[in-house]
Amino acid sequence: MPTDLPPPPAVAPDAPMIARTDRIVIERPAPALFDWNMAQKLEDNLPATGALPGVVGTTQLTPGPWGVPGARRIVHLSDGASATEQVLEMIPGERFRYQVWDYTTAAARPIAYAIGEFRYVALDAGRTEVVWTYAFRLRGDRFPGFLGPLGRWLLKVAFLDRAYAVLMRETLKTMKAGAERGI
Repeated sequence: MPTDLPPPPAVAPDAPMIARTDRIVIERPAPALFDWNMAQKLEDNLPATGALPGVVGTTQLTPGPWGVPGARRIVHLSDGASATEQVLEMIPGERFRYQVWDYTTAAARPIAYAIGEFRYVALDAGRTEVVWTYAFRLRGDRFPGFLGPLGRWLLKVAFLDRAYAVLMRETLKTMKAGAERGI
C-alpha cells in the first residue's frame, strides 16, 4: 500500500456492531461465480434503490488489481457522495472481506466504518449460495451511537433492516441475473 494513504480506521474485533446478512442461490459453481464477481465493475452490480444511491464508478487508489488484500479505492455514488473501500481478505472461490469508511453522504454521519463479507458456499457442482454480511460500527460521539445499545437498535430497525435491506437484496438479485446470464 502506498505510504501516502492514511490508514483505515482500526477494526476493533470486540467492538459492538450492527449487522445484516442476506443470501441468494446462484446457478453457477462457486469458483466460477467468485471469479465472475471479482471481474465485475461494482457499478454493474450495486444499483440505486428508492432510498439509497447506487454506485456509478470507482477510482483505484493503490497500484495493482482490485481484490488483493490492501487494495483500496474510492466508491462514487449516484448522489455525488463517496466512500473509501479496502480489501481485508480474499480467499478465491470462498470469501471476500472488505472495510468501508469515509462515507460523505449525510445519512452515514453516525457510521465510523463498515465491514462487508461475501462468502461463496457450494451447494453442489453447479449451485452456490452467496452469503453477504454487512456490519456497521457507529461513532460513539454522534447520534445514535452515543446511546450505546439503544442507538445500535435504532439504526438497525430504522435503516439496516429497511433501506439497507432493500439495497442488499437488489444487489444480490442483480448479481444473480448477471452471473446466470454469464455477462
